[in-house]
Amino acid sequence: MSRNTGSFLLGAIIGGTAGAVAALLFAPKSGRELRDDLNQQANVIRDTALDYADIVSEKGNAVYQTATEAAQDIRVNLSESAEALKNQLNEATQEASKQYQTAREEVANAYTAAKDTTTAATEIAKEEVKAGAEEAKVVTEVAKEDSQPIKEDVDAVKEQVQEVKEK
Repeated sequence: MSRNTGSFLLGAIIGGTAGAVAALLFAPKSGRELRDDLNQQANVIRDTALDYADIVSEKGNAVYQTATEAAQDIRVNLSESAEALKNQLNEATQEASKQYQTAREEVANAYTAAKDTTTAATEIAKEEVKAGAEEAKVVTEVAKEDSQPIKEDVDAVKEQVQEVKEK
């Protein structure tokens, strides 16, 4: 019931009571007739108040019923929403887990490939260094053999210089 309706009903009851009392007090009647009229008016006012109480009770029950149904609907909607969110969260968690596992496997594969490439490059570099060392050894031997006649020539030149100096 709205606030205006409640105010109107209260005003109507108070106004009706005041009007009845005024009419009885200003009417030329005997005391017994006045008391009977007051009792009769009191009964009318009591009946009217009881009628309004019944109306308020019915309206209150209707509002209560409507509120209960709305609360139940809200509860059902919230339950459904919570279930939907739970399902979405589970799906997102599963998807994230799959993506994590895929990324982990890719990193492991990349690490293995890098390790294999590094091992192969190291072996190739070792072979190249070994081949270079062998070649340097051969070149050194050749240079040593080639330098022997030069050494002999140098020694001969030294002897000639020595002989020239002595003369």
